[in-house]
Amino acid sequence: MNFGGEAERQQQQPTLEQLDAWCSQALSSASAAERSEAERRLRYYFPTFSETQAEVAESHGFSAGQARVMAVFHSIKGPGDAGKLMSWFLHQTWQVFSITYIVNRLRTLVLNHLNVMSTEQKTELRNSLFAAIREKSADMPGFLIYDMARTLALVVMFTWFEVEDSKDVVDSILDMAGTSAANEVLGLQMMRAFVEEFNKELAAKYMSKQRRVVVTFRDRQLKSIYEHALAAMRAGLEGEDSEEGRMVVSQALLLQRECLGFDFIGLAADEASDEAVAIQIPSTWKDVIQVDGFLDAFFEGYRRSAPPLSSQFIEVLVLVASLRRSFYMESVRVAFVTRMAAGVAEILAGGVGLDDVENYHHVCRLLARFRSIHTLVEIEETAVHRRLLEAVAAFSVTGLRLWAWSANSVAPLLTFWARVAATHDGRDAERAAAGDVVAAALPRIVGEYVRAMMQASADDAAADGPLDDEDALLEAMALAGGIARAAYGPCVAVILDLLRGDHEAAQLACAVYAAAACIGARQPYKATGDDDRRDADLFAAGLGLLGHVAASEALELSFLQLLGAFRAAYAADASHGAAAALARLGERVGLRDGAGVADVVVARLLFNLRTWDPASRVTRRSLQLFHDATAGYVGVRQVARLGSAAALLENHASPELRFVRGLDEYKPRALYYAGVARLLLAGEPSRAQFDAFARPWAAAAEALLADESDAAALLRLLRDWRGFLAAVAAKRGFALFFAWLGAAHRMDVVHRAVVARDARVQVAALKFLAEFVYNRTQRLSFDVAAATGVLMFRDASRALWAYGSAVLAAAREPVRDEYKERLKGVSVCFTVLTRLVAGKYVALGVMPLYGDDALDRALRMALALLQLVPPRDAIAYPKVGRAATALLDVLLARPLVGLVPLDAAAYEHAMRVCVEAFDHADAAVSSSACSVVDAALTAAIQSDDDDDAGVVGALVRDRPDITCFLLRAVLNIVLFEDRPNDWSFSRPLFCLIVLDSAFALQYTSQIVQYQPPERRADLIKALKDLLSSTEFVLSTVNRDRFTQALTQYRREVSSKNLILMVPTDQTMGESVDILAGKPGGEGELGKDGSGENEASMAE
Repeated sequence: MNFGGEAERQQQQPTLEQLDAWCSQALSSASAAERSEAERRLRYYFPTFSETQAEVAESHGFSAGQARVMAVFHSIKGPGDAGKLMSWFLHQTWQVFSITYIVNRLRTLVLNHLNVMSTEQKTELRNSLFAAIREKSADMPGFLIYDMARTLALVVMFTWFEVEDSKDVVDSILDMAGTSAANEVLGLQMMRAFVEEFNKELAAKYMSKQRRVVVTFRDRQLKSIYEHALAAMRAGLEGEDSEEGRMVVSQALLLQRECLGFDFIGLAADEASDEAVAIQIPSTWKDVIQVDGFLDAFFEGYRRSAPPLSSQFIEVLVLVASLRRSFYMESVRVAFVTRMAAGVAEILAGGVGLDDVENYHHVCRLLARFRSIHTLVEIEETAVHRRLLEAVAAFSVTGLRLWAWSANSVAPLLTFWARVAATHDGRDAERAAAGDVVAAALPRIVGEYVRAMMQASADDAAADGPLDDEDALLEAMALAGGIARAAYGPCVAVILDLLRGDHEAAQLACAVYAAAACIGARQPYKATGDDDRRDADLFAAGLGLLGHVAASEALELSFLQLLGAFRAAYAADASHGAAAALARLGERVGLRDGAGVADVVVARLLFNLRTWDPASRVTRRSLQLFHDATAGYVGVRQVARLGSAAALLENHASPELRFVRGLDEYKPRALYYAGVARLLLAGEPSRAQFDAFARPWAAAAEALLADESDAAALLRLLRDWRGFLAAVAAKRGFALFFAWLGAAHRMDVVHRAVVARDARVQVAALKFLAEFVYNRTQRLSFDVAAATGVLMFRDASRALWAYGSAVLAAAREPVRDEYKERLKGVSVCFTVLTRLVAGKYVALGVMPLYGDDALDRALRMALALLQLVPPRDAIAYPKVGRAATALLDVLLARPLVGLVPLDAAAYEHAMRVCVEAFDHADAAVSSSACSVVDAALTAAIQSDDDDDAGVVGALVRDRPDITCFLLRAVLNIVLFEDRPNDWSFSRPLFCLIVLDSAFALQYTSQIVQYQPPERRADLIKALKDLLSSTEFVLSTVNRDRFTQALTQYRREVSSKNLILMVPTDQTMGESVDILAGKPGGEGELGKDGSGENEASMAE
């Protein structure tokens, strides 16, 4: 590779050993500094022209006031040269780290900038990759060859319509594959990489072009690839049993799996899901699949091969079973289903290969997919259908008993029977085809599954029992419940026998879970009176265990599941069929209506809260069920009428409820007090009743005012108040709480808490304050003449000032956790003030007129705290960035901007925070930051006509460097990135161009100046259309036109794949005049006198 002149080569050309060492350091060094330095050096020699702005800044050649220019090796004048140098290194090196690194760099280069290379460069890059793959295939690990082949596939995809012979690459691979066994393996690997790459969903900006190529590839090449894989598999099976032959068969099966899993219609299904989704294979494939003996080769290969090869045969059969039913004509479908059923039945009956866990699992998947796609109506009258069901039933019983051997296989097994049960009518089993087999199998399957769970739960030596993963257990139990409903009488009898047997607590827990699943699977429109009575029998049997079995956490959790399922099905409202169930329940345990059932549920929940450890799962689940039981109009009123509910309201803070004093976490306490609040407010209490309810809180507040040393009690009280308030949605309920809190100096508890020594207490007080001032569902709509809103604002302002003063005083003191001990409280302060202003229940504008300094103190403290937050923490701590931008958004909005005491330092810091927030992972935060900049600049532009915004206007005019800084940041995002919220960025960009159109034009011109000549004409036209789309005078019409023009610009650059290159010191071309639509003009940036100031902003 020619690196340049002789002198330059001696000074700058690295040796192959150096490049290998840097690649090794970049990918494997334990030192972050060493990795960073190695990456910087490698970027110099192997640029992708898609580096981030941070990576560019780390390179040589950053110039303030201008576009950031990245330094690269002198011989690299564009992507073509970079690709050539990378190809040279790929051929020269034999190090794994080096090949891994350079293939990733090549992939990035191809993705973004292949279209600016010449046809010769594209062809050379493609051929070089092909040659490198063939050259290194014998000595490199398979995954590296696969990655190289995927990069080659990407080059072929992007040159499909541009380079004539790119379409022939697949044919070249097929030709190569037939020359030897080693080349066959390599060819199958490469074709698999091609199919995977063409099937992979790329970013949206490549979507339109990619889909055109993929459709052509699907129609012209995919079928021939699959045919080759099928032929290779058959040839391997017919040949000698050798290592090479097995390798060919394995690669052929992997390729078939990729081909059959291809996204034929562009839906991009979620691969993480094993849901039965029919494969929409084209009808043109019928001559390949609908042939005699097609399935025979797979079943024969499975029988003849050993794991792991045998499991690959079954994996392909799973996909074949998933082909859409309409792919087959009626007669062909009958033959296909018959052969598939016979083959599966033969495997199951003979136990062929089922001693291997992978084979076993994929056979279970095959059963689930086969029965989900094909209803088997074509063969239901044949002997093979009965034979299949009998074989699956015996196999399922054995498999369920061996649950621990392959736990993941239980779900597909139950899915098969759930599909069978969905079409089985237990009341007409005798006349249905194979109905007697299904009728006998369903209770057996349900019983064996539950027994298997019970046996596994009793095995103390088991590492992972079913009760250890409750979510997976509930999911499987839901399937079992659906199966049971199809033959409900016999299945209920089985579960009742298990519930009444002499078992350990953990075993009974599984049986109770099964009963809950059966009740939960009830469908009112299908349920009969007999089924509802059976539900009552199950519930009564479960209740009969309460108090008669030694307590255990697993058993109590299962009881809660049963109580919740029955309450939801029968007690929550007057549901269809509830009468029959409640009548039977009255006969069994004396509960004759929904209120009685609700009373049992609430009583059990309160019992758990009194007896179980506060940190246990039982306590948390009980709190969640209590919260659910009090949700909804009917449910809360049903519970509110109970005597136990009245007793709870009188003793809601009783020490008998262990979690009240033993659990400090907010979420469980909030669940509890949300339910309590609903119960209390459902009865529309009077002021005296509310005072009686809050008497425990009043006593606790008095004790804390007298003695502040009990931080834990203070923390719990504040969290209880916050949890209660969060559930108050009506104005009347909030008025009761507000009046109570304002009496007897109880608000002083909050004011003392915000200056406590414990950071947790401070944050809890501020979060309560944030909920207190939150105008949730308009609950704070006060009368015009009332001073309530002003009093709330004063209290909040006082608390913010006290907390902020303490934080600022200790700002220089080191802390162990910056976020928990400082920034978390600061972000909540921002939320408090945001909600105060956004609530619109206080006339903020009149407060200064009456000499009230609460607003001014709150605003000054908020700005001081904002300057305490480093701008980069807006990204490092998402909640801080979200709260800071939300606060700035309301402060700089039109109604309030004239009252904000903004100075130069605060303005600069706010803009820095916004620029950092532009890169926030949450689009809502970056949109909020755009809104802040837009509001500030809009106010500045209009300040000549509006004295209220004069301060902001003066700051903007006095700091043109900040305007240039913002303009460059927003333009970099708009030009170099593809954001989902371009609309948000268009708003501040319009204002920035209004303020400094000359700098905007110069900056964009220089960016274009560094682009390759092949892109400049299209890019100049697109930018000219954007910048001349409207008159840059602030008005709603002009702003909307610019936003529409930016949308059109984004659409045009996406359709033409105009991905901008990062400017480098070797790619600068002649200057351009964008508005003239052609090269010309000096185009130099930084000549407006703002370069020096902007350098300070960029540091």
